[in-house]
Amino acid sequence: MRRPVDRGIGCVRVGNSAMTSSALSYAPPVPSKLPQLVVGFDLDMTLINPRRGVRTAMSALAAETGAPIDVEKIAMNLGPPLETALAPWFEGDVLDRACSRYRKLREGILETETDPMPGAIDAIRSVRDRGGKVIVVTAKYEPHAAVELRTVGIEVDDLVGWRYGAEKGATLRSHAAQIYVGDHPADVVAARVGGTVSVVVATGGTSASDLLVSGPDAVLSDLTEFPEWLKEWSAVPRGE
Repeated sequence: MRRPVDRGIGCVRVGNSAMTSSALSYAPPVPSKLPQLVVGFDLDMTLINPRRGVRTAMSALAAETGAPIDVEKIAMNLGPPLETALAPWFEGDVLDRACSRYRKLREGILETETDPMPGAIDAIRSVRDRGGKVIVVTAKYEPHAAVELRTVGIEVDDLVGWRYGAEKGATLRSHAAQIYVGDHPADVVAARVGGTVSVVVATGGTSASDLLVSGPDAVLSDLTEFPEWLKEWSAVPRGE
């Protein structure tokens, strides 16, 4: 199991090995006396795997427009907003139309080409079992995110779309989140801005070692490890 950062010795444990992290900086601890545990999650490649649908819709968009879209590169590097992903091939009003068309293409396959990530259901349950609330903060178009969550059987207390990086952090802070779980360095930025503990899973397009460099508080291989991590985190005494 991936271990959380040991702040006392400046070391991050990944598997059975330890890597020094004295150069990394961390957000101030979240006050311990909050009325309720609130955990935020990213969506794509954290809770759900949309890659099948992304490939299908991106391939259709490329065929319609004639643009040489690198479909596989986009599918394997989910996280940034759609407008950013398509910017190498479109610009201005054409980019806006391409994004709208892509969303329309995706709309028809959301319920058939969206898969849950390993451990996602149990990770949500582990928060619920502690009386906690679950929020999802994602860069994705919110109506699509709602359909995808419903498709994989995940219920959340709040869903906020079209947020990326620091914008996610502002949303996390407004919800008094204590933990944010994502799969991308931008999710670490979100956690820092939001004043939350940063947990990342190496299930997206960023390797565990690259995620570690971004300075999270914990790196997990996937969400199957999250319930045990949360149990350990919850057991650590915190100051009044």
